[in-house]
Amino acid sequence: MKTELLEAPQSTGFAVPVRLLLFQNSPEETAAILRELEQSGIAVQAEVSASAEEFRRSLAERSYDAVLADYSLAEGSGREALQELRDSGKDTPLLLLAAALGDEEAAECIKQGASEYIRKEHLSRLPAALKRALREKALREESELAQAALARNAERLRAIIEAEPHCVKIVDREGVLLEINQAGLQMLEAESAEEVVGKPMCRLIVPEYRDRFLRLQQYICEGGSGVLEFETVGLKGTRLWMESYAVPFRDAGGPISGSLSVTRDISEHKRAEEALRLSEARNRDLVENAAYGICRTSLDGVFQYVNPALLRMLQCASSEEIRALKLAGDVFRYPEEFARLVAACQEQGRISGAESEWRRRDGSIFTVRLALRRVATPSSAESLEIIAEDVTELRAMERQLRHAQKFEAISQLAGGVAHDFNNVVGAILGWAELGCEQTKESPQVALKFLRIREQAERAAALTKELLAFARQQILQPRAVDLNEVVKGLVRFLDKIIGRDIELKVEQASLEPVRADPAQIEQALMDLCLNARDAMPEGGRLVITTEMADLDERYCRFYSYALPGRYAVLSVSDTGMGMDAETRERIFEPFFTTKELGKGTGMGLATVYGIVKQHNGFIQVYSEPGHGSMFRIYLPVLQRTAAEKRESGEVPLSGDVRGGQETILLVEDHDTLREMAHQTLLGLGYRVLPACDGEEALQLCASEAPDLAILDVVMPKLGGIATATKLRKEHPNLPLIYTSGYVSEPGNFVSSGPPAFYLQKPYSPAALARLVRQVLDQAAQAATFPSP
Repeated sequence: MKTELLEAPQSTGFAVPVRLLLFQNSPEETAAILRELEQSGIAVQAEVSASAEEFRRSLAERSYDAVLADYSLAEGSGREALQELRDSGKDTPLLLLAAALGDEEAAECIKQGASEYIRKEHLSRLPAALKRALREKALREESELAQAALARNAERLRAIIEAEPHCVKIVDREGVLLEINQAGLQMLEAESAEEVVGKPMCRLIVPEYRDRFLRLQQYICEGGSGVLEFETVGLKGTRLWMESYAVPFRDAGGPISGSLSVTRDISEHKRAEEALRLSEARNRDLVENAAYGICRTSLDGVFQYVNPALLRMLQCASSEEIRALKLAGDVFRYPEEFARLVAACQEQGRISGAESEWRRRDGSIFTVRLALRRVATPSSAESLEIIAEDVTELRAMERQLRHAQKFEAISQLAGGVAHDFNNVVGAILGWAELGCEQTKESPQVALKFLRIREQAERAAALTKELLAFARQQILQPRAVDLNEVVKGLVRFLDKIIGRDIELKVEQASLEPVRADPAQIEQALMDLCLNARDAMPEGGRLVITTEMADLDERYCRFYSYALPGRYAVLSVSDTGMGMDAETRERIFEPFFTTKELGKGTGMGLATVYGIVKQHNGFIQVYSEPGHGSMFRIYLPVLQRTAAEKRESGEVPLSGDVRGGQETILLVEDHDTLREMAHQTLLGLGYRVLPACDGEEALQLCASEAPDLAILDVVMPKLGGIATATKLRKEHPNLPLIYTSGYVSEPGNFVSSGPPAFYLQKPYSPAALARLVRQVLDQAAQAATFPSP
């Protein structure tokens, strides 16, 4: 009969089916056996041998986890199967099945190596017996492996131990160290094995870990195994953290005599763990004390975690209070924006730099810059991590900066236009004045020249306003009390603003500022006229003065301001007010809300330029229907002593008379240079005309002038640079600077004899008077030199 392979259905009793050899010739009994095993949860892969020959062949060709043999068969018996199994040398459990077997026979079978004896009428005991036999086999195999390992000779064991980079040691049941490798000696700081071998291991273990070590040692000696972390103190006092894995140790396969352990130095790991713990603590502290708001929320906007900064940002007193809010409905000003950010974050994983408007608990709106990250872990639902930065102040400062940059660009353009325009207007004024002088005998022709001069003077006034806006006028600053400026102007305001406007002045004690009083008066007048025009049906005009101290926090919000002490001049009205769009443009040149022909649009632009040129700033508060307030901030003087006059300009008075001195005239504008040239020639002077500084130096190389008239801004070589080189050759040469604007007021003043200044556009008479006065002053200084 051929051996048959039978498979029982898979079950959950074992991880893999048990390979079972059945020595059985009854199909009914075979089926009953497999059914019993299946019902008990044991999956088997069974082969059936019906004869002794088949049994021997199957046993020789394959390996089995267990053998189940019928004690009595027609062609063999269970005892024969047991003998065959013993002869094969295989340690395979054999279970005997018998209908009836005496106790002596059963005992003899067990003695010869049978694992179990089961009576056929008690097949229900078969599964338990099979499991027990398989466990006993596993234990035997484990025991044999351990005995084989212990049976290695000492030399081979020592070689393995010494080759191990970690500490390998053997400790007896009492905790005395028996063997240790070189790596272990180094860990214990021992020079030789004699220093530690034969001595209790506990003496090198930190006291608080000794009990744990002894308990583990006892457990190992009882057949267990385990891992222990403990701290040791080397013979030289070094403390090390150890991790020891210990197993039972047997001598030559005998009883457990101690423990064999592999111990590694985990001090670095412990330090890393401590560093990680400290890092986590620092990170937690960083998050808790971060300036940015940090939170974790669900995808529908429910807060799960928030740091204190976010609590403060949203004006919530506690985490419980903020958990009652939802991002979409309570925090985001526009809920649809939150939905858009969540969708984008789910798609991209993270988003940074997104800006949105949030709402605090009191309803106020502020701007935040957000960084979002999608967090998805197997153990928790998908969520969002959000970092929020309050950029409300930053955006306000950016708007202020853009506003300042725009006006800076406009002022540069206005200054450049005014400079060229000044030269043109100066030439027109000069030629018109010369025409008036030369046509006195023809009144009709002289009248035409007079009308040309009047229009040129109006153009010069407009140029002056452009220069004031561009902060390129030449100032004559001194210590000024703003209250005195206000008092001097108030007595004229009643005649200008009208009787239907109530004027009120409120003054506080002020510290002096360094300013040009005429310019400040001009700015105040323009503000009052602007207020009058904003109240066509009457109203109230209030002028106030006060002191203000601006700190760092204020200046962070208003980037154009610097910390310090300021004198403040305010002009407020009850007029029609302005909307935000108008407020953005009121200081632009030629911008006006008045009807066509009723304003040049230069009034407030001039105010802006004057204030900026005095290193101050101006703020505007206005709403439609609620009037306006302009506040001018000017920095106070650091010293209260009377300021010296920086300009060498002298009053022009007296009759115009000429002379025979040599005058160097340097002007890059051809028409203006020709006008000045003709004026000076007409007065008898000898003139050396030049279009730039380089040509002027070439002329002076062969002839020394008595006076130099220099345009400040010229191509190739400017007036100040030309004057520096002229003074090297002619130290006492008097100078007159002419300019429509100077980028750095006061730079025209040089060392040596006084330098004078003539503002463009100038008339021939003004030029003639100043030239004569400078020459006379230079002659007097040469006659009566200073002691």
